[in-house]
Amino acid sequence: DKLIATEYLTTFSKLIRTLFQNSDKRQISLYDELETCRLYTKLEAMRLNGKLKYNFDINTDLDLKSLMVPALIVQPFIENAIWHGIVPKEKEGEVNVTVTGNHEEIVCTIDDNGIGRMLSLLNSPDLSLNHESRGERISQARLDIERILYDISATIKTIDKYDDDDKSQGTKVIITFKLQ
Repeated sequence: DKLIATEYLTTFSKLIRTLFQNSDKRQISLYDELETCRLYTKLEAMRLNGKLKYNFDINTDLDLKSLMVPALIVQPFIENAIWHGIVPKEKEGEVNVTVTGNHEEIVCTIDDNGIGRMLSLLNSPDLSLNHESRGERISQARLDIERILYDISATIKTIDKYDDDDKSQGTKVIITFKLQ
């Protein structure tokens, strides 16, 4: 299908161009980071051919262009949600990215209805139950460096979601950027 192939290649080329533009920068705006995440998620949804639904709900009143963050600070959590939560799921899955805030902080939430972290670990024979997400550890370390160098404060919180029968309902990651 030429139309789908063209759309895929166009999106892919935009993503690569964005990654190259940001590759030599220590920080980028949260706006640019979210644009990169949109392109990445769109590509994954196309690749998964209808298995992945996604939504970006970003408060347009926030000045995301003035908040500088490390490049690819949000994207790994979206990637984890897709690869470890949605892909192994039998049914269609969904990833929702929400950005809210006020004059004190901006909160970015990545919420999926995948299989959850515990089942994902059990499905991965090379990972132990004591495994800590490398992406989460690296992201937190990068935020810690930003705090030391630029006095920028941010936290990452991961929540395993369960229903009343203790069945996994996915994972929610909350990244909070404190504003100065």
